[in-house]
Amino acid sequence: MISESAILNCFRHLVENELNDIVLVGSGDDAAVIKSQNKDLVHSLDISKINTHFPKDSMPEDIAYRSIAVALSDLAAMGAYPAFISIGLTSNSTDLDWYKKFTIGIENILNEYDIKLVGGDVTNGELSICVNVFGYAYEKNILRSNAKIGDLIYITGPLGEGRKGLIDWENKEKSSYVQNFFNPKIPFDKSEYISKYASSCIDISDGLIKDLGSICMQSGVGAEIDYENIPVTNDIHDLSYGDDYKLCYTCSPDQKDNELISEDYCIGKITSKTEILIRKDNLVIDFKKNGWDSFA
Repeated sequence: MISESAILNCFRHLVENELNDIVLVGSGDDAAVIKSQNKDLVHSLDISKINTHFPKDSMPEDIAYRSIAVALSDLAAMGAYPAFISIGLTSNSTDLDWYKKFTIGIENILNEYDIKLVGGDVTNGELSICVNVFGYAYEKNILRSNAKIGDLIYITGPLGEGRKGLIDWENKEKSSYVQNFFNPKIPFDKSEYISKYASSCIDISDGLIKDLGSICMQSGVGAEIDYENIPVTNDIHDLSYGDDYKLCYTCSPDQKDNELISEDYCIGKITSKTEILIRKDNLVIDFKKNGWDSFA
């Protein structure tokens, strides 16, 4: 008979001997103790649920990696680097090997981004993973609310790679896009650089139109974007699908010749109108669905 203690023991090696100048008390007590770095602590929480955020037949390693990666993406959008995480796992699996494989995915992403797991919890129920991520700003926090009229709008990579990866996986096709879906790479190097220049930023998790709309709403502005300038993997619906985890940010036109910013895709500009206009072949496109909503 599987037990909670047996499951927690699968995670033990990830939190043992992790004490350092940041983690003063790790897992094993009632709570972790983290030393302040005399910086503002940046925190976000993300929940991934079976059949909503990942397919039911996903490998446990991929479930773990993806669940953490999509949570880390929020830190990158804030111009922050990750320091430590905690995980709440709900699962009804009775196979202890499943949990051991799950920890492999955790360990892979912890090592990749040099972050610490400081604790968590496990309970019985339908599979879902709640990830708390904590970090610190590179330069300053990049907020959604500071976009300025006349700013240019950039994205850091093509849209639709995650969508294509899920399609390929469902069709049992082997492609690099499948890796994009299960193991999305978070652009912390780009986040560090643009934190010096960007006026606003958001990660593209729910679809470009919806996420850019969040910037516009919180900044009290609008946007005009040119479809021809947007690199898509599949078709125009990549603009509203999500699962990209690229960054969408705004920046003064003064930086358009900046070497690293010019590597990104300039897709439009911020306007005074409180709406988003998407033009394709000089026509305004109307999307019936702007982006992902887990309740829709």
